[in-house]
Amino acid sequence: MASTPSPGRGRGGPNGNNKAKSPKAKPGNGHKTTDDSNINASANNNNTSAAPTSNINTANSEPELTDQQILIAFGPYVRSGHPDALKIHQVYLNTHDQALFLGSARRFLVQQKSVEAQAGLSDAASIGTSDASAASGIQLGSAGASSVINTSPSVDVSAVQKIAAQISSVQIDTSAARITEQMNIPFDSKPRVSGPPPGILPPPGLTQTPVEPAPPATVPQSTPEHLTVVPNTVNSASSSQPSTSNNNAQPSILPAPIKSPKEESKSEQAPTTAAKVKIRRTQTRLNEQPGKLFANGVAAPPTPNNPSSTTQLTVRLRTELTARWVLPLKHLRERVLRRQQETGNSTSTSTQSLTIRDALAHLTVGLFRYGVADNGAHCSIVSKTILATDTDATKNGKKEPDYPFDVDQATDCIYGTVPFYSPRTPGNVVFRLYFEDEAHITLATGPMIKVVVQDDYASVLRFILSNFKSKKTNGMSSIHSFGMVLEMFDVNTQSNGLEEAGRAGWGCICETRKLVEGAAVSYLKKKGELDVLERELVEAEGVKKDLLKMAEEHVVVAKKEDDGEKEGGVSEEKQKLMGERYTNERKWKEMQLAYASLLESILKNESSRYLFKKDMMQKMCLEYELWCPLCESFAPNPLVIGDMTQPSSTILVQSFNRNWSVKSFEESRQTMQKELLGYIPIKASLQSITAGRAKSKDMLMDLSNAMKALYMDEYRVSDDVHARREAVRSGIEEIVTASAAFPEGTRVAVFGSSANGFGSPSSDLDLCLQIPQSATDFTKEHGVSAMTQLAEKFTEAGMVDVDTVRLTARIPIVKLNFPYDKDGKSILVECDLSLQNPLACLNTALLNTYSKISPDTCILASIIKRWAKMRDINNPAMHTLSSYGYVLMLLFYLTSSEPNDGFVVDPGNVRGKNPPLLVNLQRVDPSWAQNPVGPYREILAKPHNQYCIHQHPTEPIYMVNTYFYRSGLEILEQYHVNRSKGGPCLGVVLASFFRYFAYEFDYKKLVVSLDTKHGEFKEKETKAEEDGWSLYKPGLAIEDPFEHFYDVAHVVKTSNFHHIQQEFALAYSKIASATSGDRGFVTGRDLIDLICEPVAKDD
Repeated sequence: MASTPSPGRGRGGPNGNNKAKSPKAKPGNGHKTTDDSNINASANNNNTSAAPTSNINTANSEPELTDQQILIAFGPYVRSGHPDALKIHQVYLNTHDQALFLGSARRFLVQQKSVEAQAGLSDAASIGTSDASAASGIQLGSAGASSVINTSPSVDVSAVQKIAAQISSVQIDTSAARITEQMNIPFDSKPRVSGPPPGILPPPGLTQTPVEPAPPATVPQSTPEHLTVVPNTVNSASSSQPSTSNNNAQPSILPAPIKSPKEESKSEQAPTTAAKVKIRRTQTRLNEQPGKLFANGVAAPPTPNNPSSTTQLTVRLRTELTARWVLPLKHLRERVLRRQQETGNSTSTSTQSLTIRDALAHLTVGLFRYGVADNGAHCSIVSKTILATDTDATKNGKKEPDYPFDVDQATDCIYGTVPFYSPRTPGNVVFRLYFEDEAHITLATGPMIKVVVQDDYASVLRFILSNFKSKKTNGMSSIHSFGMVLEMFDVNTQSNGLEEAGRAGWGCICETRKLVEGAAVSYLKKKGELDVLERELVEAEGVKKDLLKMAEEHVVVAKKEDDGEKEGGVSEEKQKLMGERYTNERKWKEMQLAYASLLESILKNESSRYLFKKDMMQKMCLEYELWCPLCESFAPNPLVIGDMTQPSSTILVQSFNRNWSVKSFEESRQTMQKELLGYIPIKASLQSITAGRAKSKDMLMDLSNAMKALYMDEYRVSDDVHARREAVRSGIEEIVTASAAFPEGTRVAVFGSSANGFGSPSSDLDLCLQIPQSATDFTKEHGVSAMTQLAEKFTEAGMVDVDTVRLTARIPIVKLNFPYDKDGKSILVECDLSLQNPLACLNTALLNTYSKISPDTCILASIIKRWAKMRDINNPAMHTLSSYGYVLMLLFYLTSSEPNDGFVVDPGNVRGKNPPLLVNLQRVDPSWAQNPVGPYREILAKPHNQYCIHQHPTEPIYMVNTYFYRSGLEILEQYHVNRSKGGPCLGVVLASFFRYFAYEFDYKKLVVSLDTKHGEFKEKETKAEEDGWSLYKPGLAIEDPFEHFYDVAHVVKTSNFHHIQQEFALAYSKIASATSGDRGFVTGRDLIDLICEPVAKDD
């Protein structure tokens, strides 16, 4: 391969900047281009050595049986009623799998060899003489064994006897030929040694051991075994050299099944046109993908659950990249045969003529922004097909050559390289391998490539400025790229060209302001049009009511029907109006959010003052004062006099006057907040509010004491409640055992809030049937049947309100009320009994361990859950967050924050050296946990062994790492007790928790996850790339501690997320206001009631 790859041909997507077409680099040593003439010539000159290795070797150089000969010899056995032959025939009638039938028939005939040899072939000869005419006309139809023979009187009896004699000499090779041998890829006329070609290293991660013999292909609708894919070779029938194989001497004859009249009528009907449904990208995780993809020799992490194996490639802008792809030949062969079946082009002749080029058609390597939802040329920065198409032509009109590829016989893989250049703008990108005609199926994913700007900021800013001025897009992508450059800008790395970079940067800001101004004009114009349309619809509603009233008075049914149609039309118009209004508002909010993010990137970077002039920075500072993230809007510009509805009054400061004060901008923002939110949020930290105020600290301590007292009074689970739950659990277990519907050893376990330490005495009792591992034959179907019987036993045992509606759910559940008697009093305990829910039990164990090592965490969780319930943001059925989600948010905050002089250092500001408020049980170093002295230590990666890696119960392709530290908990419990004495009080931690998720947490980029090292975050880009999560949807994302592909907050709608964020801000503002003395003296319990004030129904 040439040392300097060329970008070559390729299609650029909407974000593409690699569109220049240049001649492709010539293949170096070890690569053969796929020119048809050269390969065909070598194949013809060396046909004998290049013939496919057959699974059947004939003695005495007898030619092996063709498909037609197999049918002729196999037919008499079917007619005579041979049981094995009938079974083979019946399998074909059920599956219509020709490859499976021919392979089974071939093996059956050979198995008869020994018996017939002892009898002097008497049976075969007699069958040949008596039923020869019938044998030639065998039909593998669907009418049953009685109708499989169509006689033909023109069969030569001696030929049949000769065929039988050939069968007797057939020998089977027990090791099936590998796919590469079947595909028989002759790249040149010289003897070939299996392995990578000279000059190319073996693909990392691929074993060099021979592939084990494979059974007959089980791919749906595959072709007969002899129909193999060969690379760029002509059919053996047209070869100039004789072939040792006679497979291609004549086409495969396999009569089509006989169709019933009903089936024929169905086949004649015109196919219905199905609605196009967008298919989401599949096989996003590496363990699901058949191939491998490397970027400059760097591979993607082999195990997504193992962070220590994470690899990343960092490159500069416009750096040469080489994508090296690897695919198993078996996958290519199965894919091309499946596509032939789907397109209806699968015939014996067409299948025999398949080549490597046919298999590689549409195979594409694309360069994508990391986390982009879909594959395909329309979503990529640039995409390149391995084989040149008719549209790929150079400037002189000649067709581009293919990108080089080769075959490794040792690993049965085909691989190749494609040259690229990194984008001209910074960000994270990734290579993906896919077929363009099945772009949703990801064949391989490369490592994340981080594209950075190191010193040449002027050139990248000029490029972004040219994108702004070209107006090819709506400008959002350019704003995003510009913001990333400003975040990375470091004056220490810009040795020269600072003034030029400043001019280009200010030009980008001016272009962005033009986009904001244009978006404001479009928004107001559309809003006015919709307002007019709404007034017309209101008038139409009034006319409709008058018509309905008139129809009722005259009892005119027809009139009512007409009015009903009109009413439906008005309703439809209303829905359309609402949709257009929502779209208009969303576009305007997105533009405001993009501009606010850009201003934030500039103002938070200390180096920005070296890039922009002072008055420019002051103008942007004033504009940013108008922004409120809770309202998702800029306040009106107080400097504009006149009509405040004009676009110029929205955001922009057109000029700067040194006499202007920031206070007027703050007042404008506060006025908007008061109007939209109903209150003025407080963002200042507790540390700044309580500075020099002894009474403020006393109030926070009083709040802490009130939280502890409330927990002990209402949320602590007493010993009596524990005893009651254990009595119910054991009672249900006795009924389960007595029912004899489940395997011996089945136990009943408690999980959920009743057992994780974060519940209350009123929590429902969640129970789980734990089937012993030895019961491997006990399937889900058996479980549903057994639970149905168990429900009857519950009713017989006196259980109340037994409900089996959810037995058909993903995890079957039986609901019931268990009568519990104590001291003459009877109560009903609500129970949910589920079948084999191991991950729920695992989550329960993790949370229970946290509750044991830090009882203060339970107190905090109880107040947060009380607040969420009273504020009506704790109902997943109404698309808000579950209690489990709030507990995970609390654990994330505590395991990511650090104490500092009685206050809390938020996760975004920690350095990872000091111990967190709460030890992360999935990350803590066991040696440190057993002796928590000195700097806090975490393990580099969670262990991966047979004790902690288990298959997901409902997702077969997903493995769950169940590890967390759970031994020696007394030491960690005492450690947290000692730290709490000198650390921040519970009131400070609660207020800091509210403030962090109201203002500090970056919902756009980050994920709430416990699977991160202290001081680090998991980004949405990673979840979008690995698990297909939404990348651009604003909102809360919470990763489950064990099911990493599951988003606990997926039920939360965008509008409800904004409401939850506003509630976080409101709760913190109430605490901050009371702490600052604005409300006078407020007791701790009064402050809890103020925070947890119930929401009125009309609100």
